[in-house]
Parts: sequence; structure tokens; C-alpha cells
Amino acid sequence: MPYCDGASARRRRSHFTDHKGCNRSKFADIWLPDGTVKSLSIEGAAILQGFPSWYEFPKETATAGSIIGYSVPPSFATQLFISAQSKLFGVTV
Repeated sequence: MPYCDGASARRRRSHFTDHKGCNRSKFADIWLPDGTVKSLSIEGAAILQGFPSWYEFPKETATAGSIIGYSVPPSFATQLFISAQSKLFGVTV
């Protein structure tokens, strides 16, 4: 079995396998400074990434996680576009 950090290596039930070959039962684990591990749901990750509340993801965790993981938050895309426009055309917005 590939090396896995923390709780993900001890999970028995899984929905998908991550890039290290570790079984995962939640979308992402958040490690707090006190050592507590909290699991981030697909819905929580989508909110952090800027998806609107009405957006529907596929039921399969791996597919939904990939969509969220490869997405670019709208606020970042806006700032990137404004910066590029400013450099290319000398336009300040």
C-alpha cells in the first residue's frame, strides 16, 4: 500500500482513492493546529471555491471533487483578467 498520511490510511469505508492511492471517505481533511481532523464536504469545498449554492454536482465524490479541484474561483479569475488587461492594454478598471 502506498504511503498515506494521517487518518486517511486508517479509514475502512471509502468513496474514492486519492492521488497517492489512499482510500478516502470524505472529500478533504482539514488538520487543525490542535491535531483535530475535520472533514470538508463537497458542498463546503464548493462554497470555498465560489460555486453558487444552486450548482448541482455529480453524485460520485471523485467526479465532484475533480470538478471543484480543477476549477478557478471567480474572484481570482476576475483579478487575473483585470491585471492582464491592465498590462496588455494600459487600461485601469
